[in-house]
Amino acid sequence: HPPEVSVVLPVRNGAATIGTAVSGIHAQTLARWELLVVDDGSTDETAAIVQSWVRRDSRIRLLRQPALGLVAALEAGCAAARAPYCARMDADDESMPERLELQARFLDEHPDIGLAGCLVSFGGKRTTSAGYALHVDWLNTLLTPEAIALNRFVESPLAHPSVMFRRELRERHGGYREGPFPEDYELWLRWLEAGVRMAKVPRPLLVWHDPPRRLSRTDARYDPEAFFVVKAGYLAHAVELIRRGRQVW
Repeated sequence: HPPEVSVVLPVRNGAATIGTAVSGIHAQTLARWELLVVDDGSTDETAAIVQSWVRRDSRIRLLRQPALGLVAALEAGCAAARAPYCARMDADDESMPERLELQARFLDEHPDIGLAGCLVSFGGKRTTSAGYALHVDWLNTLLTPEAIALNRFVESPLAHPSVMFRRELRERHGGYREGPFPEDYELWLRWLEAGVRMAKVPRPLLVWHDPPRRLSRTDARYDPEAFFVVKAGYLAHAVELIRRGRQVW
């Protein structure tokens, strides 16, 4: 049977954690899924670990490419997806067993919703990562389309590896874009501006870890200035639409 959900998991040198990430997808209560692991030029044992899973389960596919970067890996995975729903996953996070089933059913039951996130559990030490933990707490208060749309210019309202969206949205509004900005936040702002409604399953279905080498801590695209620049452009456009009498929230 064709898959209901395609899970896109980009990775580079994730040998220490990729096994746990894949295991979490393998244990899902939803049976009809495919996992697309996009190896972005790994030089460690990542590919070998994933290949061992591929031999165990034909629903797991390994796509290999040179080190082209996260956006290229995301786009390669999304382009290869066959299911009507695409879910995101990172190599250092963990999905709860019911995650794919509950998010897919949420989208089935809410045809007006284009993207479904979920609550996330903070996978770190609050004493040493207090700011990150507070961000997770804030994310978990934004459940409805109205709350997500209203708060989108405060900060990114979704944890990237927690989302599932209708594949047709990428075809209609474009996918991930390269640039000096956080690729996920730019995508949310662009789709929200296009009228895509987003909500969250009100259950913690992902453990969002905060390792020291996480891209959001080491890559300039995730610096506060980069967030400010990308949100400023979309905010200015939203203000102009309001001036013309259009509803943007």
